[in-house]
Amino acid sequence: MKLTLLSLAVIAACLIAVRSISPDSPRPPAAAPSPTPITHTGVEQEHRTSPVAVKPVTIDAPETELVMGIEVRRDRNCTVQRHYVDLGDGTVTDAYSCVPEKAALDDYEHYSDEELRVLSYNDAHAASVLGKRLVGVDLEGSRALLLRAVALRPANLDPVMWLAAQAHSLRGDSPAAQDARANTYVLTRTAQAMGSAEDIEWVLKDLERSGFGADDIAGLEEQVKNNLKRIREIQLEVHGVSVVDEVLL
Repeated sequence: MKLTLLSLAVIAACLIAVRSISPDSPRPPAAAPSPTPITHTGVEQEHRTSPVAVKPVTIDAPETELVMGIEVRRDRNCTVQRHYVDLGDGTVTDAYSCVPEKAALDDYEHYSDEELRVLSYNDAHAASVLGKRLVGVDLEGSRALLLRAVALRPANLDPVMWLAAQAHSLRGDSPAAQDARANTYVLTRTAQAMGSAEDIEWVLKDLERSGFGADDIAGLEEQVKNNLKRIREIQLEVHGVSVVDEVLL
């Protein structure tokens, strides 16, 4: 009898335990997590509300061409050359190089001094080339030729200004420097009289700082007139007309 009662008590306890874990049993609500506030900057907000489409940047590849079996750019400034290299072990391989283009030489540079002198009679370019060639060995001859170049092509006054810059750029207190200043003035004034817009003020100030007075400047103006007379003579002899007005003389 006692055993029966004990058995019934154990069974009852088991039934109570099973009932307590049944899925239908009410459970206490779980604690909800605390919300974390999310903030947006102005830029982030703008991107979030108004997205901007970014277009991919594409760069076109340069045009190419095949030269001697290799692909090279069309816009290259060189000549592709092929070379054969002896490896020293009885074998030969080939290699390529891109040699920069050389500036074409002036055809007149190939002429002798005498040939250029003959051409200089009525060819301004020949006179200019020879005049520049002689500047280091015969300054007076160079000057005459460069003036002739201007006479034959008065629209191009570069030859006399080149002479002023190359042969008469010396500065200082020496007699040679004083002579350079004087010649710079004479050549620049000659170019001005022929229509150049070259500035003469800096030359005048340089002369004044070096002690040139009014009489000295007047003497240099006479040399300018002599240059213009010679230019007029050449033009009349070769072309029959001159752009140098006699009023200037």
